Amino acid sequence: MLRNTTNPQEIGNTPRKKYSDFINGSFIQSTVISMNNKEVILSDGNTIGFNSAIIATGSSYPTLSLAKSNTVTDYTERDNEIQKENNLLKEAKSILIIGGGVVGVEFAGEISSTFPNKKVTLAHSSNTLLDNLKPKMQEKAYEQLTSRGVDIKFNRRLKKDGDQYKCSISNETIKADITYVCVGLVPNTNFLKKEMSTILNDRGLVKVDNFMKVEGYDNIYALGDCSNLDNDNKNGYVAAVQGRLLTDMLIKTLNGQKVKPYKKQPLIIVTTTGTDTGVAQLPFAVTTSKFMINTKQKDLGNSNMYKMLGTVPDKLNSK
Repeated sequence: MLRNTTNPQEIGNTPRKKYSDFINGSFIQSTVISMNNKEVILSDGNTIGFNSAIIATGSSYPTLSLAKSNTVTDYTERDNEIQKENNLLKEAKSILIIGGGVVGVEFAGEISSTFPNKKVTLAHSSNTLLDNLKPKMQEKAYEQLTSRGVDIKFNRRLKKDGDQYKCSISNETIKADITYVCVGLVPNTNFLKKEMSTILNDRGLVKVDNFMKVEGYDNIYALGDCSNLDNDNKNGYVAAVQGRLLTDMLIKTLNGQKVKPYKKQPLIIVTTTGTDTGVAQLPFAVTTSKFMINTKQKDLGNSNMYKMLGTVPDKLNSK
């Protein structure tokens, strides 16, 4: 979605595909407002009963709807939302990105690659990019972004003050034509607070055991960004692995076979810093190898996701 925003002509609507076009089963587009161990209640008042359920509601960025839309649910409206953001980027002369995690770093790289003449500033609250990753990963990301002209400001805690942002630490003010707040990822679990609040931890994550069963329930499972499984390793790759393993567990359980508990996955992170640079952290090394970076670089993982889902992107349709 980040490259789709900076260059929708290249990717078009290929990151979006209707669930009903590839899911072999029924698909209901609605919002779950509450849930118990027998049924979910939808926003339209209907209920869906179940014997077993999997909670895979993921996470959202309340401050960054272009990454994961907070309001739009229509296919065409989402295309228009991205195109509108691209038009704003084209007109802007200066861009401020708040947050030096994976999303902030990748977005800074995408913008500075597509619009090399724009002033891009990235402000981060700590003294390194990509917190919790290996120092070499942090250093390489910094080198690659600054080589593109990105102005990186560390130890900045910014708060909106009128039409600018002010740092509570240095009292510095930063004004930009567009600001993207790339922090504040939250699990989508509010619907559980009404009837199942006890299954949530203090971060709002669903508590599960090593078989992905929700704490206190034998018929409900949870995985991905909304669960506390692999607590510090929240990315699409890990969620996909969890999905495959849970499927295998459920099939074996139905067949009366023994299942093995889930083991924490090795951390593999590929972070792009532009359309032709990036850095990868593997369990045994950090590398800028083109082979590794290109696994994500070509379309930011879009084709890999569709392959996992057993389908292909829709045809390119850009404006």
